[in-house]
Amino acid sequence: MSETQVRGYTVLKTAAYIKHATGEQEAKRILQGLSPSLQQALTTATPASWLPVAHCSELFSAVAGLAKGDQAKAKAELINCGEFLGNEATNTFLKLVMKILTPAMFAKKLPSLWSRDATGGKYDVEVYDDRIVCKLLEMEEFEHIGPISVGYVSFALQAMRKPVAKSNLHGWSLDKPRPKECWFELYWKT
Repeated sequence: MSETQVRGYTVLKTAAYIKHATGEQEAKRILQGLSPSLQQALTTATPASWLPVAHCSELFSAVAGLAKGDQAKAKAELINCGEFLGNEATNTFLKLVMKILTPAMFAKKLPSLWSRDATGGKYDVEVYDDRIVCKLLEMEEFEHIGPISVGYVSFALQAMRKPVAKSNLHGWSLDKPRPKECWFELYWKT
């Protein structure tokens, strides 16, 4: 069993996203189909709790499952979930700070933001005049983390008034939800 853990808010807010995306009845059906340990965690965890990464991966898989096997729809759903998580992860103060951050400043902070919320995996980030490039390292335990991260970073860029004009995700697919090599680039309007 993995010792990698994630903060409870990731698990709790991903379940909230499923409710947001599907409605109360369908979400109830989906959440009742989760593993007993994850169902228990959803009733007892707090946002600051540490939970097994398997819980996060199981919920991300449930989000991908909303697309019923359609790769493009699954990617879009996971990106939307990542944006939802980004919005939920930033409190009112941080949302104000995000408005004065630059992409370069954010790139420097992203690895420490990740390590605040997860005990495994790393971000390697580079910023150019018109884009940010993020390599996801040692994240094979995080199912579907590629498109989730695209959404999270897209939310951050939008908060910095850098709306994403184009994105490219490399290495991830429904057939390879835990790729050894995964990276993405987000271009903004200059």
